[in-house]
Amino acid sequence: MKIKLEFLVLAMLLIGMYAGNSQPYLKDSKDYIHPFGDTASKVLLNHIDSIADKSRIIGLGEVSHYTKECYEFKHQIVKKLIDKGYNALILEVDFGQALLWNDYVTNGIGNLDTLVAQSGWFTYRTQEFKNLLSEIRTHNIKATVPFQIIGMEMTAINHNLAWLANYFENGKGYEDISAQLKEKRTTVAFQTHTSEEVRSYWDLYYSLRNILTADKTTLVESSGNQNFQLAEQLTEIVRQYATYIAQDEFLLKVEFRDQFSTRNVFWSLNYLGEGSKIAIWAHNGHIVKESVLFQYDILGYYLSKWFEDAYYAIGFTFNEGEFGAFSSDGFKKWNLPPVTQNSLTKEFNEYNSPYLLFDLRSNLKDIHDTNHPFFSDIPIRTDVSESFNEQINPIMNINLSNSYDCMIYINKTHFPTTIKWKRD
Repeated sequence: MKIKLEFLVLAMLLIGMYAGNSQPYLKDSKDYIHPFGDTASKVLLNHIDSIADKSRIIGLGEVSHYTKECYEFKHQIVKKLIDKGYNALILEVDFGQALLWNDYVTNGIGNLDTLVAQSGWFTYRTQEFKNLLSEIRTHNIKATVPFQIIGMEMTAINHNLAWLANYFENGKGYEDISAQLKEKRTTVAFQTHTSEEVRSYWDLYYSLRNILTADKTTLVESSGNQNFQLAEQLTEIVRQYATYIAQDEFLLKVEFRDQFSTRNVFWSLNYLGEGSKIAIWAHNGHIVKESVLFQYDILGYYLSKWFEDAYYAIGFTFNEGEFGAFSSDGFKKWNLPPVTQNSLTKEFNEYNSPYLLFDLRSNLKDIHDTNHPFFSDIPIRTDVSESFNEQINPIMNINLSNSYDCMIYINKTHFPTTIKWKRD
């Protein structure tokens, strides 16, 4: 009887120890984790309302480039930010592509179905993204100051060159530069470029820069200061593209990419005017304040250092479900099972909620012990990039103390509504 009693006591102690440690990472965070049930929940929108006034830039991440819930969440957040007086959405897309969408949302130019279907960026060929552009257009019809769409990428340049060609085409004496802009080129940075092509982009950049410098007064008078500013920025992106494709080392390429994206975000703020506020739509890997996936400084790092608390980074994570990404056989739908390893993801799952909002910034302010788990690496579901394979470790490590200000957890993700690509 004594042995049985001792065994029972030991079992109860073990159960108690397990229960006490079932959430080793989030055990002190319950006041900062808010469950909710749909992508338009007041839990989310009230939180955005509370941080919008104090922020100048709100980074909107995504756990993959092709997850239905990320589109829907960001739609609702952007809608709220428009109500709060934000001026633009900066997209992880090439500058020229965004100009086409901006012409639509600000002036109604073009056909929305065509503009989305012809995009070379698979990320944006979805019904969910199209719905967002449609809503922005509806807002702008009555708005005194239109909400704008701006691109920050330099890794595709066909639309940029077309815009510049059109800009110079109607002016006298610009036949040579117009012809140069219309030459057949490789216009996607991830494709192979010959040394001659690299040189031709540098030649094009210097030609454009010299014309814009010499003829500024004439061009401003003929096309307006705003168009001249765009021409200068598009010329700068030609330089960025030439720099990018000139690199042989992949890691150097991607480091340049985030540096240039940062520069283009700063340009956008200056272009929009003093006191302007923006949201940035990009992958978690660019929004996070310290890189998790890459060994170099990223957009979120630069923005957090410059703007400090005025930069608010929102990251997304998930437990299981569908997303789109490239495989060795092309683009496909993937479906991952729930995370079983001890991790932040597993602890999120224990809330038994479709979604969670984790107010990490507030939580960190109340932590005064640097030995707290948030100040060291914690396992979490691995973010999905544009490509994926079954050999990728489902778990990565994240240091929450220098990652995001807020995390949105999605228990189960779904595939978005695809719009078929119509190559222009």
